[in-house]
Amino acid sequence: MLKKFFLLAIILTFTITTLLGVWIINCKNFLERTFITYNLKIEKNEPFTSVYNKIFTHLKTPVLFKYYLIKVHHFDKKIKYGTYKFENISINEALNYIINGKTYQIKVTIPEGYNIYDIAGTLDKLNIAKFEKFAEKCLDAQFASSVIGINVKNVEGFLYPETYFFDENTEPEKIIEKMVETFFKNLPKQFEEKAKNMGLNIYEAVILASIIQKESYYKDELPLISSVFHNRLKKRMRLESDPTIIYGIYEDFDGNIRKKDLTDRSNIYNTYKISGLPPTPICNPDKYSLEAAINPASTDYLYFVADKEGKHHFSKTYAEHLKKVYKFQKR
Repeated sequence: MLKKFFLLAIILTFTITTLLGVWIINCKNFLERTFITYNLKIEKNEPFTSVYNKIFTHLKTPVLFKYYLIKVHHFDKKIKYGTYKFENISINEALNYIINGKTYQIKVTIPEGYNIYDIAGTLDKLNIAKFEKFAEKCLDAQFASSVIGINVKNVEGFLYPETYFFDENTEPEKIIEKMVETFFKNLPKQFEEKAKNMGLNIYEAVILASIIQKESYYKDELPLISSVFHNRLKKRMRLESDPTIIYGIYEDFDGNIRKKDLTDRSNIYNTYKISGLPPTPICNPDKYSLEAAINPASTDYLYFVADKEGKHHFSKTYAEHLKKVYKFQKR
């Protein structure tokens, strides 16, 4: 009797082991041989069952496949939230994407000279971040100071213009932190030291770089424009930069600067009326404008005017400047 029981136990164990092996092989083959094209969004702290249903509802899975994922792959404990895009890949590869957090990222290029509102609009159109939430976080002085490491009013000037890859609906904090990190990676060597030698702190130098950036997109002109502003600051002349006025009336600006804008003392960015630098940067400058801010050309220029091609012509005296204004603009 004992021998029969022992034999039955062996047969039963062998059968179970065989069936278990076949089951595992079937599940493994299903993972490796089933290909999917699917966009998947996993919410933070979303239950495993919900994620499982999103992926496998329309697929004919092996028996107890959900149990297989839990016991063999421990998939339920390795899920990373985010947006995923699967293009004709095996389920096995798709699950590895989720386990490793290889989310689908959206490419976004931020041009030099964009301000925080331009950037917010771009991010909003691409569903990376909502305009209001991003702009609000950019204007948070406490957050800005903590992420930049110096006392600033907002993050304007430190969101480096570059091509980035972000997840859909990324938290504004993460976007800002990445862009600020990229800013400091591209900051010219000895920037703070050179700025100090010119009588500026790092924030003031970034403010100046942002004005230089908005005045010209011709790289060879940037040191010359920088020299004009440095010379004016030394002589305690007002900078009289149109882009600063535009920044101050950004929401209402229709493309034209009017006489009332030039005389508006309530615009704290109106460098025709305020002395020195405006209170914050007016855009986010690239490395060339940052370099120009601390390495101006050696000139006696105090004025410049643009021609129809956007090229600038420089003058040492106001009389000379008026002649060039007439030649390149009024004519």
